[in-house]
Amino acid sequence: MIAERLVSLGNRLISGYPPEGREYWAARFWDRDRAELDPVLGDHYRAQKAVLGDLIDKYGARADRVIEFACGTGEFTKIVADRVGPSELIAVDISAEGLARTKARVADDRLQVVQGDFWQDHGLEPAPLVVCVDAIHHLGDVRTVLERLRTFVAPGGYLIGNVWTRDHFHEFQRQRYGAVRHAARSALFLASAVTLRATKGRIRWASYRTQLLPSEMVLSLLGDTFPTVLETAPDRFFFGFVCPA
Repeated sequence: MIAERLVSLGNRLISGYPPEGREYWAARFWDRDRAELDPVLGDHYRAQKAVLGDLIDKYGARADRVIEFACGTGEFTKIVADRVGPSELIAVDISAEGLARTKARVADDRLQVVQGDFWQDHGLEPAPLVVCVDAIHHLGDVRTVLERLRTFVAPGGYLIGNVWTRDHFHEFQRQRYGAVRHAARSALFLASAVTLRATKGRIRWASYRTQLLPSEMVLSLLGDTFPTVLETAPDRFFFGFVCPA
């Protein structure tokens, strides 16, 4: 199909260049509440939240300190506050609006919000539980993102997160946008990939802000980065996981 061919060619052109979405996400926020109400994909998002919530219950029960990166509007921050109840809960996001919504949602004195880019030094010490949901694929090269996340996991602690995969990407986008709009977005992605390659990375468009990998590659990267992969929760579009420090 047209979209598949456009994206495949674009992916070949951008090979070796990590995505860049800092300015895009600084001006926006990921509204998971709205996504969960989507008439087509809402059931998927709600089921995914339930599975990741169960992993937080299972592996985060004794964590007295938790860091959540790219917290968005705080859906999983709220889960951590209610189910884990740490003495210190740190939520990091680049979006001021997202953090404002997180504070309104959680309304807990234990919550500390930090506005800034994932790659900045915020002076955060490692924590027994680190959470990063719906964001790893947006933050840069997935391998490098995972390597950085590991530095924040204290000895004996866990990273719980998920990665959007390439496996059924076109199905997801057609359900989300419709076939015509998905084809148009795929053409825009190819145009941005051509520009990126032609300028050797100097000119980037916001349409390349996500690194999508097949699920087997995600699993391989997790195995390369962490001592082991304790548990996986793959679904049709995302790959959930738990890894120890």
